[in-house]
Amino acid sequence: MRILILSASTGGGHMRTSAAMKKYIEANRPDDVVRVVDALECIGHLYNKTVSEGYELMAKTVPKFYGTVYNFTNKDSKMTTLTAKFQQSLAKKLLPLMVEFRPDVMIGVHAFCVEMASSLKRKYKMNIPLISLITDFAPHMLYVQKEVDAYVVSNQEMVDTLEKFGVDRSTVQVSGIPIDPVFYNKQSRQELMKKMGLNPNLKTLLLMAGSFGVKDIFKIYRDIVETESDFQIVVVTGKNKRLFDTFDAMLDKTSDENDKLIANGGYENLDEEIAKEDNTITENRESYKVYAGHNGIKPTKLLYFVDNINEYMYIADLIVTKPGGLTVSEAIASTLPMAIFSAFPGQEEDNAIYLEKNNMAVRLPKKNSGQVVHDLLLNPEKLDAMKAACQMNYRENSAGRVVELAEKLVKQYRQKEKESKISAENEQ
Repeated sequence: MRILILSASTGGGHMRTSAAMKKYIEANRPDDVVRVVDALECIGHLYNKTVSEGYELMAKTVPKFYGTVYNFTNKDSKMTTLTAKFQQSLAKKLLPLMVEFRPDVMIGVHAFCVEMASSLKRKYKMNIPLISLITDFAPHMLYVQKEVDAYVVSNQEMVDTLEKFGVDRSTVQVSGIPIDPVFYNKQSRQELMKKMGLNPNLKTLLLMAGSFGVKDIFKIYRDIVETESDFQIVVVTGKNKRLFDTFDAMLDKTSDENDKLIANGGYENLDEEIAKEDNTITENRESYKVYAGHNGIKPTKLLYFVDNINEYMYIADLIVTKPGGLTVSEAIASTLPMAIFSAFPGQEEDNAIYLEKNNMAVRLPKKNSGQVVHDLLLNPEKLDAMKAACQMNYRENSAGRVVELAEKLVKQYRQKEKESKISAENEQ
């Protein structure tokens, strides 16, 4: 089976989901051929750069406007129609890829990709099954196309929503969002803590700093570490060297010095300087220091890019993060309660609503977020209930289920094609 995964680099999660699919297929199905393609980049670098950077810029600088656009395109409107026509006009640029790779099945891991693949099927009468894989916890209407044969979603509630969009329930499979198979590996927490140089007797917070707007990161960290709770914290900055270096310098300062910096907007002014990721640096970097605050010391392990985030999620008692679909799925697989901060209007807000409603996450307010964390850490019953909720929503082997679905659809298409040929020969 030749599997073409059409993805996009907007937001990051789509490509990580696609990579997880590819990794599973290559490890478990050696006879299959799989290719992951950034469809927007395939159309043109300038187009990809405009869409990807435009999405990030709009979400960070004018989130309310972004939310309005998101909600407006999530219903029948002129904007929805115009968006669909524009994507369809670009779809023909994927034709050389289709001719060269000759896929047996297509999997769309972004709404734009699903639109373009649907257009190709319709316009060029391609007899190829198409799966729409939705990487959030609530569906968007742009994922819904007549040419889609099956939908893969993360939870049962999405089946009801898709039905309201006109989708046949029988075509929807609740498989969860595919994540890297390493998240399914359960390890010894004690051994991992020892390897990481962390204290197994302390509660451990994991702060995914790279997912926040830069101006918020330091306030969140300070608000949390200045509580009276006794814990250690792991901060991951992602591929952002300046953010790592600024955090490292912050940990070298006294609490009073940092008070003055924050009061004078010192860290907020760093937004322009350290907002960009630096993908040229690949080595793992770390710093382990003790933050001496007004309410006691907080051991802090600062990490740059890490390739074992699954291990840090496994040992953590709580993660502080934005509710991106893939990060959330990884936390659920790790049965890790979430504290969510600053969800962008749109898919992140939808994710946050679902997580909070199903007791897997709490919201952190912009002010006094540390108090919410403090109260949660002093409430083991609440944490245990959140872990149990994550366990209930955990769906193992999501990638395997998607591949099984793809294989089923390919067999159905081939059978119909065979029957059609036999019928045509009989008529002659």
